[in-house]
Amino acid sequence: MKSTPIELKYILVLLLAFASGVSYAQVKFKQGDEFLRQIVTKSNCVLQRGSQTLHVGSVSTVVKSYKVTDASDKGASFIVTTDKLIDTINAMNQNLVYHSGKPADPNSVIQVGLQKMLNNQSVVSINSKGEVLSLKRPVVINDTLLSFAGIQPERLSPGTTLQFMVDFPVSLTLKKGYTWKIATSSAETNYTVYAINGPTTVVTYKTTVLGSSLNSRINGSILIDNNTGVILKRYSQSVSTGYEMVNGIVYTATRRTAVTEICNKK
Repeated sequence: MKSTPIELKYILVLLLAFASGVSYAQVKFKQGDEFLRQIVTKSNCVLQRGSQTLHVGSVSTVVKSYKVTDASDKGASFIVTTDKLIDTINAMNQNLVYHSGKPADPNSVIQVGLQKMLNNQSVVSINSKGEVLSLKRPVVINDTLLSFAGIQPERLSPGTTLQFMVDFPVSLTLKKGYTWKIATSSAETNYTVYAINGPTTVVTYKTTVLGSSLNSRINGSILIDNNTGVILKRYSQSVSTGYEMVNGIVYTATRRTAVTEICNKK
């Protein structure tokens, strides 16, 4: 049930592998810059164990801010804050609605867990390619909770790329219609430059991920600001099948997920 982090992983593998012989857009942030990133996730999952079947549907909206606290030619530092969270979960014909603008139900483990995300701040330093150098994160949210709630976790760790950026290669050989493929032992991704329009580039991709607890097929597109490497828009659809462990019990699982992300500078 974690297809989008897998998707991001292979986008980044692609962009790093394609770097040979080309130059990268450098980080061009200023102290005080602030970006708002909204992630809307719609997910439907079927969990089955013998004759027991559980249908879980969810719609979540998460708004995060990325404020630049320091910037130079060598990189930048950000404070990443979860500003808003709305989540609706439908399971066993019951609805759970969480809205960060309202008090959480103290009797709901899910609502209390989601409440911990609100105003949770991470301090992140990146280099000129957008790669994370250091990270301070006071609270780590349980992945099982996020998966059940249909919320895409932010994968921040040294060596990865800040999630609203890519290391996008700039080259005269990169033209509309250009395609390339990255294959590993567990995944294959085909990419196409769909459009280049001055300051932005659109890349589409299809990924097949095999060999993990969940096998996934992912189709998506990203709109990238060539000047900063910021992902202005990202859209993906995925189908994942395999098994998931819930409270120590293994279920077969099928999940369909659609994710839309928009990032704007304030």
